[in-house]
Order: sequence, then C-alpha cells, then structure tokens
Amino acid sequence: VPLRTPLTTGQTVEVIITPTARPNPAWLNFVVTAKARSSIRHYLKHLRREEAVLLGKRLLEKALAGRVGGLDELPAERVQTLLREFNLSDFNSLLADIGLGNRFAALIAKRLLPEDGEDEVRPPADIDAQPLLIKGTEGTVVSFGKCCRPLPGDPIIGYVNAGRGIVIHRDNCKNVASYKKNPEKWIEVEWERQSGADFSAELRLEVANKRGVLATIAAAISATDTNIETINTTERDGATTTVHLLINIRDRAQLARVMRQLRTLPETLKLARRG
Repeated sequence: VPLRTPLTTGQTVEVIITPTARPNPAWLNFVVTAKARSSIRHYLKHLRREEAVLLGKRLLEKALAGRVGGLDELPAERVQTLLREFNLSDFNSLLADIGLGNRFAALIAKRLLPEDGEDEVRPPADIDAQPLLIKGTEGTVVSFGKCCRPLPGDPIIGYVNAGRGIVIHRDNCKNVASYKKNPEKWIEVEWERQSGADFSAELRLEVANKRGVLATIAAAISATDTNIETINTTERDGATTTVHLLINIRDRAQLARVMRQLRTLPETLKLARRG
C-alpha cells in the first residue's frame, strides 16, 4: 500500500526499504506527528543546501569556463570582498545562493574576474553556448514545470527562479513566452544522455462509454511496463467519457509506446499529451 495509507489499530504491515531511499517533501502532506514533520523538514533543509551548493558550483564553473582553471584559482581577495558585501559566512553559502537562483552566476563570475582586460583570458566561442546538462536527479533545486511536464527527449529550457533554483520547461511551453520578458533569468539546458530518473506525463483520453473501459485502459498501460499515478474521469455525455491520466515515465520513447498502445483500443476516440 502507499505510504500515505492510514492504518488502524491491530493492522500488521511489512515495511520494505531500500538503501537509496530518503525523505520526500510529499511526506509532509500525510505524516501525523509533529516530531515526524519536524525531522523531515530538518533533513530536507540540510539536503536542499547540499544540492544548492552542487548546482551553484556547476553554474559558476560554466560562467567562468575558459577564464580560470577552476574555482580554487579565483582571486581570494575578490572572493572575500563579495562575501563581505553579501554578508555571507563562506564560499559555499555563495554557491548555495547561486544554486537557489538568488544570484546570477554570470554576474558573480564578472565580479570575480580581473577588471583589466589584458589579464582576462577569454573563452573559446563555443564554451558559453554549452548548455547545462540535466539528469533529473539533481534534487529539490531543479524542478520540472507542471504546466508542460518535460520528459527526457523533449527540447527544454531552464528558468532561474529565486528561492527555487532552476525550473525546467519544454521549449514550446505556453509559459515560456511570458517568462522571456526577463531573458537574463533563462539558461540553456539539455538532457544528459542517460537520465536515471522517473518523470510524470499527463494524457487526455476520450473514450466511448463501455463497461470495464477503465480496466481496459489500465491493462493497456500496464502492458508497456508503465505505472499510473492518478486517473480521473469526466463524463461528457451519455456516450463518451474524458479520462485524465498521470503516468510514471522515463522518457519520450516510453511515452510513445504508451500512446501507441492506447490508440489500438477500440474504445479510444481521441488521445493527446497535455502541457
């Protein structure tokens, strides 16, 4: 049963664990005791900082590429000047700020570089154009827009959102046009070749009203080794029903298999990916 399932007195359950498991922000929606909620929040706060530091390091290294050999070669006096100006205790705090989207890596890089153009090594033309690689396992500082639910294989773009880190959108997302009013907040990103994460895809399916149609849909999806997260229905008239599906997907190739399978059903009238 799911972790959110309430248990009654006397029930016995077996808890199956994995060495890689860790607290999830979604647990805060159903834990009961204040102690459990406090422990989860403490863990997530510590984890979020670690993830923010790692992402901030990647972003700053990208901004400095070709100009310095590494972060350890940055002028110490410039680093200390910035830390004092921003009232930060150490360099990791600056990296965390960058990773959380509170400061732009390009602007920080400019402040850390020599002002004398003769001392500055300019990068090759293609270095700044190299996108940030997204694996999907970066944690809480890289999230995926629920408006478009990007999947590995989709062309994507990243939006630097203060306090949230980077939000990944499909490049044809309806929100991208409005966000681009602030071009400095956008960053070029692309998927790593091997993602290693699971994602959510949303489908809208119109079917003919027949007995057992939901069971037929579930069986078709299961045949592609895909899990259903949520399923909701809206009856349009006496003859048709709209089915809203949220499914667990690894990439666009798996989504294509699911959609092909659903299109073979005689009950299917229309099928579309949402977002």
